[in-house]
Amino acid sequence: MAAGSPQGGEAAAGRGGPDGDAGLASRAARDALMVFVGRVVFVALWYVALVLVYKGLGEDDAGLANAGLFAVSIACVKIISGCLIEPVDIALMRRGPGLLRSDPPAAFRLFRAAFWMRLAAVLTACAVLVVGVAAYGSRFPGAAGLTPLVPFIAATVLGEMLFRSVLVVLQGQERFRAFVLIEGVLQLARFAAILVLWAGDAMDLRHVIAGYALAPYVAALAGAAALPRGIFASAATDRDAFAELLHFLKWMIPAMVLATFNERLDVLLVYGVAGAAAAGLYGAMITLALAPDLLAGSLGSILQPRIVELQAKGHYGATLRRYLWVALPACAVLLAGAVLLAGAVIPRLLGPTYAQGVPVFLWLLAGTLFWLAVTPLPMALVAIQAPRRVAFVTLGQSAIVLSGGLLLLPAFGAIGMAQTIFGMRVVIALVLLALAHRLDRTAPAQPAGGGGPFAGPAR
Repeated sequence: MAAGSPQGGEAAAGRGGPDGDAGLASRAARDALMVFVGRVVFVALWYVALVLVYKGLGEDDAGLANAGLFAVSIACVKIISGCLIEPVDIALMRRGPGLLRSDPPAAFRLFRAAFWMRLAAVLTACAVLVVGVAAYGSRFPGAAGLTPLVPFIAATVLGEMLFRSVLVVLQGQERFRAFVLIEGVLQLARFAAILVLWAGDAMDLRHVIAGYALAPYVAALAGAAALPRGIFASAATDRDAFAELLHFLKWMIPAMVLATFNERLDVLLVYGVAGAAAAGLYGAMITLALAPDLLAGSLGSILQPRIVELQAKGHYGATLRRYLWVALPACAVLLAGAVLLAGAVIPRLLGPTYAQGVPVFLWLLAGTLFWLAVTPLPMALVAIQAPRRVAFVTLGQSAIVLSGGLLLLPAFGAIGMAQTIFGMRVVIALVLLALAHRLDRTAPAQPAGGGGPFAGPAR
């Protein structure tokens, strides 16, 4: 079958027995490599653009404050997107891939239900943000610098929703070539916008945010052409599709709200406690330190549609052991190299203003590499199979970030925040590892795809 067909290649991979299992593993490895290599190439362009942004905005202390406002603006976008967009993506991965193979019209109704649900939520959140800041922003001194950027933040969130609505269909179809190409359009658009600003000596904060906001609209338009025509045949959905999504989201949304705030709470805490310049320094360092998360995200994109089948066939434990055997020593080597080179590389890359951020970078990188070495498989399994437990895990994560940040930030500044994030990542990674091990040991045996992803109560 053609590569764009939802059924293409599924029959061979779905057969039982050693040949079918080997085919599934081989195809998963090939797709993971494709997604990872594509993301490395395209997201590397955005990292280059971010370096230009932080270098262009942060040439002195006043520039570091502008860099801090940029970091906080992006954090706000990611918080709203993570609360309202990403939980629906995960919910769709429980049912969507199977329906696309067995009942495409039902799958299209499910994806349309998710789209209307997200659109309503995002428009409501953006309206509340714009009106709330206009009415009450003057009461919070720290919000003064952000107030002019709020319309750009709202526009970016809406663009991210449209982009993710396209991308999740391609992920559900396991059309990873198109998935990577559309992500590439996003990163190329952002890179081009920043390059034009840099070349024109127009690296102004508002210009940068405007370029960032425009890119997801360009990518969403390009991606819409790759979607199956049936998904546009009607705007209709049905009550069952909404009910299935809400059944899962009642636990996943609280968990993702907490997780998203955890991921960005550090930037907001640094901004609130230590000021915009410290936030600019911290934002630049965390941008560099989170580069390995690119691989974790690529693995997650591949594993989410397949983790249920991997567990059902009894292969989760062996796959995890093989992954840890490779990932732990590889990440240790990467950290050792960073310790040796960061002091020389970061000032040359971003400018001498950022040399004081090297210890911040190393603490953050250590946490990122440990997370990458331990969590991709456990996180996918727990998120799909036990959303209620994810809510409690992320509540603990919030407590660590908030208490540790408030305790260490006043005394140690950005370094204290970085140490808090390192400790949080280690603790939560080990908790997820233990939870996934328990889920795998206690799961009842069932045929791959049997019973439906919503069969039985959520754990």
